[in-house]
Amino acid sequence: MAATIWTASRRANRGARRLAIVGLAVLAAIALGAAPVANAAAPVPGQRAFLADIRAAGYGDSSGNQVALDQGLDMCGLMDAGLSRQIMVNQFAALNPALGPGGAARVVGIAIRDLCPWHR
Repeated sequence: MAATIWTASRRANRGARRLAIVGLAVLAAIALGAAPVANAAAPVPGQRAFLADIRAAGYGDSSGNQVALDQGLDMCGLMDAGLSRQIMVNQFAALNPALGPGGAARVVGIAIRDLCPWHR
């Protein structure tokens, strides 16, 4: 009889461990799973307007529009992190001397208007 109680107890413990493992797997899938993937595929609000406005302003790049969009998103991210509009203009002008300060201010303004209007 002791053997049957031990066998039944062992089966119950094994079942509980399996349930715990499945529960942890479900929690991990919820915490790490679908949300980042879904957000990565989401379109950027203002993306089309930004690219159209950059083209209309006469600014282009030899690698295609994705470089311009990436730069605009980087500007927004840096301002989200605390850089002021003026510092962003100064840094963009320093990295793109052909634009000059006025051109850099215009590009940063387009990025703010179309991609991160909360920095107005």
